[in-house]
Amino acid sequence: MRRRLVAYTHGRDDPAARFRLLQFVPRFEAAGWEVSHRPIRPERPWASALGPAPLRWAHQRARVGLRRAWREWDVRAATRYDVAFVSRDLLGGRLYFERALHARNPRVIFDFDDAIHLGAKETHVAWACAHAAWVTAGNETLAAVALRYTDRVSVLPTVVDVDAYRVGEPRPSRAALRVGWLGSDRSIDATLVPFAPTLARLQRELGFELVVVTRPRPDLRCPDLRWRPVAWNPAAETTIAAQFDVGIMPLADDAFQRGKCGCKLLQYMAAGLPAIASPVGVNTRLLGEGRGFLPADERGWRDALVALADPRLRERLGRAGRDFVAREYSARTWFPRLLDIVERVASGERVDAHAA
Repeated sequence: MRRRLVAYTHGRDDPAARFRLLQFVPRFEAAGWEVSHRPIRPERPWASALGPAPLRWAHQRARVGLRRAWREWDVRAATRYDVAFVSRDLLGGRLYFERALHARNPRVIFDFDDAIHLGAKETHVAWACAHAAWVTAGNETLAAVALRYTDRVSVLPTVVDVDAYRVGEPRPSRAALRVGWLGSDRSIDATLVPFAPTLARLQRELGFELVVVTRPRPDLRCPDLRWRPVAWNPAAETTIAAQFDVGIMPLADDAFQRGKCGCKLLQYMAAGLPAIASPVGVNTRLLGEGRGFLPADERGWRDALVALADPRLRERLGRAGRDFVAREYSARTWFPRLLDIVERVASGERVDAHAA
């Protein structure tokens, strides 16, 4: 008899859903599990564009109400499953839904891959960790947060399916360097926008092209910066090597961004691209010697960009990065660990915790 897993996420295109659950579904099915994915519906409460203000307000409230109704239905279904997997929260951090889920099925795995414990969701994260059958955290920083409330914690890093990423063809050294950023629209304001003036100054000096892969088109709020937008979709994501030569991940050294799991860097390296990233959090582990650059200031970024104008260096670093991700951060490597956690939670056994 096939065992059943119900998974609650924020949306089908949400990065946490795609990288920490959905890419594993075929592997779960091959291992004898049936997976029911239940994203929030509608996935985002977009502002209404209908008519006058009262009509827009009514439309927006209707969408919010529909999200709650769907979540109620999803939670009631939990009794039919062996394990419930919760990505971040069920709906806006409202513990009403978490309490209802645990009352119906206590075999809950709480998964988080961002510093969502900072700010308004601190109480939510504390409760979710304390009551979960097991907690899977995206890195050691987040695992340390979970360990404040429970000892039932494992580090499960964000990983990628390396085979899905295409490696680009070498480009001549005379071609302008294409510097790229890939990510969700929710991370741009905190990461790329503050770095845009630095990129503009470096661009004036070095003449590189900036490519931004996301959806919808962002406002970088830097008129001096020249950049080319590429609309995100799953195919664009895995073919980034056709769009740019170097991937970047600028971060600020603050509590929230130290909780990042480095998904951008893993994607760049899986595509055979060298990377430049701020030396913050997990970035320092991912971009070890021979895989990229970790500049601490603007001069360091300049030196890295100048060095990566050499296509032979780009190829060498890109190859080393792809090999590293295939070995250490691939879906193939980490799925057995996730499967073991799910199966032990289903059977009521205690999971053997260990860090990445």
